[in-house]
Amino acid sequence: MNKPSLAPTKPIMGDFLSKFPLADKPHGDFPELPLYLDELPDPELMELYTKFISWGSYAKSELVQAEIVEERTATNQKFFEATTLINQWGEGAKGDTVTLAKARRDVDPDVLKATDEYLEARAFRKLTESVFERCERGAQVISRELSRRISMAPNERRQGRYTA
Repeated sequence: MNKPSLAPTKPIMGDFLSKFPLADKPHGDFPELPLYLDELPDPELMELYTKFISWGSYAKSELVQAEIVEERTATNQKFFEATTLINQWGEGAKGDTVTLAKARRDVDPDVLKATDEYLEARAFRKLTESVFERCERGAQVISRELSRRISMAPNERRQGRYTA
C-alpha cells in the first residue's frame, strides 16, 4: 500500500516544518524485544531502549501525518457525496426517494474513488498506529527492566559483575 500524500496540507506542513523537524527514520531494522531481556548487559539494554525510543518518535510523526491525511480524505469523501447528491437531485430526479438518491450517489465513480482513498488512508493510519503502539510497549518493558536494575542495591550489582 502506498503512503498517502500530505499534498493538500502543504502550506500547513511548510509552516510546521519551518519551526519543528519531523523525526527521521532510524537506521537499521525495527527493534525486537529479546526473549530473555534480563540477560542483556546494561550497554546493550540501553542501546535497545534508544532504538525503541527512536522508532517510537518516527512512528509517532508518521502517525500524525497519517491522521491528517485520513481527515483530509474523509472531508473529500463527504464533499463528493454531497455534490453528487445535489447534482443528481437536480437532474429530473423529482420522483426519487431519498434512499434511491443516496444509492445513486454511492455508486457514482467520483464517490467510489473518494471512498477508496479514504479507506486506504484509514488503513494506513491504523497500521502506523499499531507500529507506534508496539514501540511504546517495547520501550515500557525495557524501562521497567532498567528501573529494576537501578533499584538493585549497588552491592548486589557489583557482586553480580564479579560472579557472572
